[in-house]
Amino acid sequence: MHITWRTTYLWPGLPQLVGWGSWAGLAVAVGLFVLLDVLLLVSFGWSELIDPQCRNGLWIGFAAVWLASVAWSGRQCVRRAALERIDGDQDPFGEAIDHYLRGDYFQTEQTLERLLRRNPRDLDARLMLAGVLRRTGRRMEAMEQLDMLSTMEGAGRWELEMQRERELLAKARTPKAVAA
Repeated sequence: MHITWRTTYLWPGLPQLVGWGSWAGLAVAVGLFVLLDVLLLVSFGWSELIDPQCRNGLWIGFAAVWLASVAWSGRQCVRRAALERIDGDQDPFGEAIDHYLRGDYFQTEQTLERLLRRNPRDLDARLMLAGVLRRTGRRMEAMEQLDMLSTMEGAGRWELEMQRERELLAKARTPKAVAA
């Protein structure tokens, strides 16, 4: 895993794309790929289109863009790692669980939203947020969280829990029978 992850640094934008699905990373990776393809095409395929001095200048320009992109990519990864760094005794998900068990749903929701801003693909936090929203009477928002969760990769492991949340949401919608 570590070797594969480190090799992504050889192509600018790829670490952002692989690591957290960044659109900017995708744009940089695809842009450089297209630029390299065009440069290879005019250098080896249709070499008569551009004179050799211009072609050398284009390769030097490409190398400069490549180096600048590698620097940008590295800087973005360092920033992201600094934002995601968590102290050993400070676990936001554990903090959310503590708030939840104390019945402090407001703080639980705040902590889970902070986690989801940091990592929108955090399945555990999204499922717990759906439960908190259900408990606070915001059934539509809870259903939206469950729908979003069900489309994410790896959500299959939470299928039973998602089904249970949906059942609890359905029960909350039906009016309780009045005792005669």
